[in-house]
Amino acid sequence: MRRTIETNVEEEGDSCRAVARLVDPFHDIKVTVVIRNADLSITGAQATMRWVPYADRCPDSLLQLDGLAGVKVGPSLGRTVREKIGGDAGCPYVVDLVLQACQFALVAVMTGQAREAILEKQDLEAFAGLRQKMGQCAGHRELAADRLPAWLEREQRQGR
Repeated sequence: MRRTIETNVEEEGDSCRAVARLVDPFHDIKVTVVIRNADLSITGAQATMRWVPYADRCPDSLLQLDGLAGVKVGPSLGRTVREKIGGDAGCPYVVDLVLQACQFALVAVMTGQAREAILEKQDLEAFAGLRQKMGQCAGHRELAADRLPAWLEREQRQGR
């Protein structure tokens, strides 16, 4: 058996549109989340279920997606999403896809802000703050504030 999860993020003015899709032998579910870049709040969410095990019941879980409007993409995102669209009336796969979409949107927004801080403004302090916002990972742990990730160093050298 195989399960594929694909996530894409596209900029749309002052927001980004994140689309996550899950396909396996039992499901084809696509979730779209729109997130405002300035405050990382969800402004809209929708989903489609092309195929699911219980076609007469599974789509009912999508009725809760409007409850995500205003939710901030941040530290309590997982708990908040599970409370709003999970549980007995929800779909665990839709919850997972919303979280995947939001997490990848966060990466896209923060990457754009990192590029701007370094390549346009040469602002290492702003860049260090962004790294802290992005959370814990081996790549950010215990690094000097002025040390850039390899991709950003390459872009800086290439004059992008």
